[in-house]
Amino acid sequence: MNLKNILRNLRLSLGKLLIDKKIQGDVNVFPPQRILFLRQDGKIGDYIVSSFVFRELKKANPNIHIGVICTQKDAYLFEQNPHIDQLYYVKKRDILDYITCGLRLAKLQYDVVIDPTISLKNRDLLLLRLINARNYIGYKKSNYQLFNINLEGEFHFSELYRLALEKIGIQVQDMSYDVPYNSQSAIEISQFLEINQLKNYIAVNFFGGYRHKVMNKQNIEKYISYLTSQSDKPLVLLSYPEVIPMLKDAAKSYTNIFIHDTTTIFHTIELIRHCALLISTDTSTVHIASGFNKPMIAIYKEDPIAFIHWKPISQAKTHILYYKDNINELSPEAIKPEWLL
Repeated sequence: MNLKNILRNLRLSLGKLLIDKKIQGDVNVFPPQRILFLRQDGKIGDYIVSSFVFRELKKANPNIHIGVICTQKDAYLFEQNPHIDQLYYVKKRDILDYITCGLRLAKLQYDVVIDPTISLKNRDLLLLRLINARNYIGYKKSNYQLFNINLEGEFHFSELYRLALEKIGIQVQDMSYDVPYNSQSAIEISQFLEINQLKNYIAVNFFGGYRHKVMNKQNIEKYISYLTSQSDKPLVLLSYPEVIPMLKDAAKSYTNIFIHDTTTIFHTIELIRHCALLISTDTSTVHIASGFNKPMIAIYKEDPIAFIHWKPISQAKTHILYYKDNINELSPEAIKPEWLL
């Protein structure tokens, strides 16, 4: 273990010693009237796999109050959800803002806080402690005093949320995802598809949220060459502003490859909504495709536990490819031609 990890573990242990205290709450308030979710991670994939919980809570009790802690940067994920009653904003990595938010929330007397985070940072633990809720539901938190309800085991994160609701007396009837929707983005993508006469296309995402999930230009060119040689379907390369010039350069000699000047995740959502097949190295787009029950070829790192947590949950045909350390190890020939039909 290097010095950085040693110091990190030391900080976490010290923080736990000082902050982690048992709440003397009333654990018999189920089903709850007020429930709070911590979602300041801001990850679109995490939102997608947990999106059903807000709908199912309101289905069980339309009068239940649902609050979500998030950052203003990522509020767009939650603002469009009609089942969420209140958003509370925190500035990421700002300990003073976390303290202010926690003290404000303490006055609201939440019955339950759900935080599925596996690894808690000290500022997150402090925020939780200050909220002073009656009950805390956590994942793999048996060594924490604060969490009086703990979930153990290895399962998909959507299942984790289902089990959390079950613990507070709410039965989930439908675990299908609610994929976010933006009307303006839907119009813009519809126009893009109409102008380019795109219908039966393959959406391809070469970029993941971590360095080892990002494909380099050389391999992107290899994949483009292989995919166009094996399928007559047009390709739509999913993008974001920083990679658009590189993608356009890689695809400049092809007439059946299209790139939208994407500026928002809602553009990506709409391109996946209308595709015939998704090929992706990124779990966020995989979960979006799962929400639409789209056929997909999903590329994952060889990590059995992470795969259990974040694998595709879809009724459509799904193929999985694995790489050991870096996505660029994987040859495009690993994609079987019949998967592209």
